Amino acid sequence: MIGLYILLFISVTYILQTFTSNSTYNGTKLNINLSKVLYEFPDIWHNLTYIASFFKIILAIIIIIFITNEFTYNTIRQNIINGLSRFDFLLSKLWSVLLLSVFSTGFVFILGLILGLLNSSDTSINIIFSKTEFILAHFIQVFAYLTFAVFISILLKKAGLSIALFLLYWFPVEPIISFILPHKVAVYLPLKSMNNLIQFPFKQYVNLPVQQSIACTDIIITIIYAAIFICLTYLILKKRDL
Repeated sequence: MIGLYILLFISVTYILQTFTSNSTYNGTKLNINLSKVLYEFPDIWHNLTYIASFFKIILAIIIIIFITNEFTYNTIRQNIINGLSRFDFLLSKLWSVLLLSVFSTGFVFILGLILGLLNSSDTSINIIFSKTEFILAHFIQVFAYLTFAVFISILLKKAGLSIALFLLYWFPVEPIISFILPHKVAVYLPLKSMNNLIQFPFKQYVNLPVQQSIACTDIIITIIYAAIFICLTYLILKKRDL
C-alpha cells in the first residue's frame, strides 16, 4: 500500500510535469509548460501539498487495515491478556499514525526539492524555503486525517465496513451535509476543516486570489479534531469488551 502511494504520487507529478497546455484565455492563446508553473519555488510547496492531499486516503486505508487486523486475528485481546493496557495499545497505533505522517511529509518535501531544483530559475535558499509552512500544514492535516481513520477502525472493528464508512463519509456524506448547512457552519465539519489547511492553489494562474499562508485558526481547529478523535477512540477502547 505504501508502494502504491509512492507510485501513484510520482506518476501524477510526472504526468503533470510532461503536460503542456495549449489553451485560450480571454482571447489569448496560451502555451504553458505545467512543470515550469506548478513546480517552481516557492509555489511548489503549496501546489505539491495540495496534490498530496488527494493521496492521504491511501494512508488512511493502511491504518484501517492495520488496526482492524488486530480484531480479526484477536491479537488485541491477547496483548491485553499479556498485560498491555488499552491506553498503551492506542498509543502504539498513534505512533504508527505519527510515523506515516512523518513519512508522507518527508516524501513530499524531498520530491518538492527535486522538482523545484529541476524547474526553478531562482534556487536561492530564501526562495527555496519560502512557503514551507505548507509542508508543516501537510503533516498536521495527514495526522488529523489518520486519527479519524483510527476512530472509525476501533468503532467498527471490521476492515471492509470501516473502509466503506470512511469512504462514504469522505464522499458523499460530508459534502452533502456541507451543502445543506450554512457556509459559516459547514467550514467547521471535520474533513472540511482539515482540507481548509491547504486550499486550492491553481486559481493564481488565472489571476485570482489564493491562499498565501496557513491560518493559525485552521491549525488549531484541525488539532482539536485530532484530539477529539483520539479521546473518543480511547473511550471506546476503555468501555468495550474486547
